[in-house]
Parts: sequence; C-alpha cells; structure tokens
Amino acid sequence: MRASLIITAAGSSSRFRQSSNSAPSSKPQNSSKIFIELGGVPVLERTLRAFSQMKQVHETIVTVQAGTERAALAWAKKRGLKKMKFISGGKTRAESVFFALKKTSSRNEWVIVHDGARPFVRTDTIKQLCSQAAKHDGILLARQVVPTIKRISKSRDRVEATVDRTQLAEAETPQIVKRKLLLEAYRQVPNAFAFTDESSLVEAMGGKMGVMLHTDWNPKLTHYADYELAEAKMSSGAEFRIGKGYDIHRLVSGRKLWVGGVCIPFEKGSLGHSDGDALLHSITDAILGALGLGDIGDWFSDKNPKYKNIQSTKLLEQVLAAAHKKGWQPHQMDANLILEKPKLGLMKTKIRKSVARLLKLPLEKVSVKARTYEGLPPFGTSEAWAAETLIMMRNHPNPLG
Repeated sequence: MRASLIITAAGSSSRFRQSSNSAPSSKPQNSSKIFIELGGVPVLERTLRAFSQMKQVHETIVTVQAGTERAALAWAKKRGLKKMKFISGGKTRAESVFFALKKTSSRNEWVIVHDGARPFVRTDTIKQLCSQAAKHDGILLARQVVPTIKRISKSRDRVEATVDRTQLAEAETPQIVKRKLLLEAYRQVPNAFAFTDESSLVEAMGGKMGVMLHTDWNPKLTHYADYELAEAKMSSGAEFRIGKGYDIHRLVSGRKLWVGGVCIPFEKGSLGHSDGDALLHSITDAILGALGLGDIGDWFSDKNPKYKNIQSTKLLEQVLAAAHKKGWQPHQMDANLILEKPKLGLMKTKIRKSVARLLKLPLEKVSVKARTYEGLPPFGTSEAWAAETLIMMRNHPNPLG
C-alpha cells in the first residue's frame, strides 16, 4: 500500500477552551489544544509519531489554522518531526481534508485521514487497518456502542424508543479511502463540506466502507475534561528517575560568561573547550546520569575539534533528543550556581526562563539559585565558578519511538 497521510488539526479549539477554567501552563499562545503537552509531549507530536515508522505512509500533510503554517513547520523541525507539509485548513473538517487531498501525490493510491487530537492511536492498530483496506473502497476504525441508546423526542424531554445497539458503532479515525474515490466523492456529493467524516461522504455516493472494531483507548480530545482524563491516565503509569550533575570552570579574561544560555556582562568568562556554560553542562550531565547514559565527557570529548567553542545549548539539545527517543523528558529541575561575582540579581529570572525554554518546562518547575563562597578560593575570589543540578526525569509506559 502507498498512502498519503492527512492529519486534521485546523480546528479553533473553542470547545476545549470554553470547557476549561484554567489552561495548563504549557499552553501555547495560539491556544490550540494540539500543541498542549500531554505527559510532557505535545498532543500533535504524539499523534504524528504513531505514524512515523509506517512504510505505507509516503507523505504527510497536516492542516492547521490559517496563518500558522510557518510557525507549525518551525515547531515540527524543532521537535525533530521531518518530511511533512503544513497547509491552511478550511471552515469545516471536510473542507480541510479536501484542501489537503488536492495536495496529495497521485502516485499514492490510498489516503489515510486521522484527527490530530487523537494522540493515543496505536501503530499496530493502524497497520492492521491498512492490511484490511484492500477488501473495500475504504475502511474505518470504530468502537462498538456499549451504553444503552435512547431515541428522544424533538423537544428533548421524552423517550420515544430504545435503539438496538447490536449493530451500532462509534466512528473514529484513522479512516482509509482510495484517493481517486474520495476526490470523486467531493465532486459528486452535494454539500460535501458539511459531512463529518470520510466514510459518510463515500457512503453518500454508493461506496462500500469496511469497518474494524477495536477495544483500545482512542479518544478525541474535544473538551478540557478529555485532556484531564488523558493526563491522569498517563501519569498513573509514569516512572521517575533522578540525576545529579556538577561542573566547574575557571574564570579568565578574554572569554564570555555564559550561564544557562544567557550571556552575562562580566570582565571574565569561562575557560573551556566549549563556551564553558557550567550550568548547562551540569544539567546535561544530570540527564545522562538519570538515564544511565554515561557522562558529558563520553558524549562530547574535549579532544574532538568539532566541539571547539560550541554553544552548550546544542550539547543539551542533543542529549534531550536522545532521552526523548527513549521516552523520557524532564519533569523538574533545581540548580545552584556557586560564584562570588558577578552578582546575578535579576539575571536569575532571565536564566530560569532560558533553561525552562530549553527543557520545555513551565517556569514553576525550574529553579535556579545563586550562592556565594564567602570570599574563599577559588569561587569566592572569582577564580572559578560552578553549578550543581538535580533533575527529575519522567517516562511513560508508551514511550515514543
């Protein structure tokens, strides 16, 4: 099977925001639920990674709110999500899918459509769905209806009948459809943009859709309560590890003083093979220690010329990416800076914000404290400075590959 993947993520998230009294601190400025972190990983990223190892998928197109395409692409590159297009969505879900469908390659016979706000779909479930698609014009993932269903009056105050639920199923995504057939359905079916899923659109023109029932948890995060339930479910299976890091650097003239990725005005700077940012080095070492991955010297030898004067932010980003592949992410961090001069004062807040951004943590989970050395050498005489870090890393039973 050769397929184009379409991820619908162009909704306004209005129902999500309206049902929330207070949004999580990791919520981005555009207020879209797809970028809110779920177990430390953005919802959309969890969704995309479920498809990332699928050989059947030859291109990925994500629909987002108009005007956010470049920002979304930059976000994806920063998160290590490659080979995908972000396009402007439409006024309805069906219109968004149509816009994306027109961008798909004609070389791909099939189209897989999935909701960006369904981050719990399993890769093996998707593969099973793909293996059954050829038997039909298309196929959808669905869950058999379990609750007792009542048909009520138009006034919504009286039960008219109890509906037989034995042949009822709740449609979910992914939904897989032959590309040419879906394009034809958009052309032939009146008011096609009003349809709520691909299956109903294909059915309207006489197409035959298959269904694969499942019992996994594959909710769409529509309301804030859905997010809270999902977060609680993930937290219940979380594992935590603690790592400790320490680094020291001489202070010499002619070098810049970098602390937590922030350049601090001072007459001296750190002597080192890299930029000498002791705080970021201690954070990096703490992460490696928590995960049993060696130390910073094992990863970035000072004998290697490619690390000469490298920014420590880049070293930290490499280690974070490696941790992320194993399903780990920072949960909380506490650091001490040991130096007599310069006095950091208000710069501590700027350093905290820089570290929080690098670790992708809310500010309240990042602590940076400064300690003097009462004039005692080497720290109290401005011959050197040091940083020590304690970090808590968080893992989930379903790490991202």
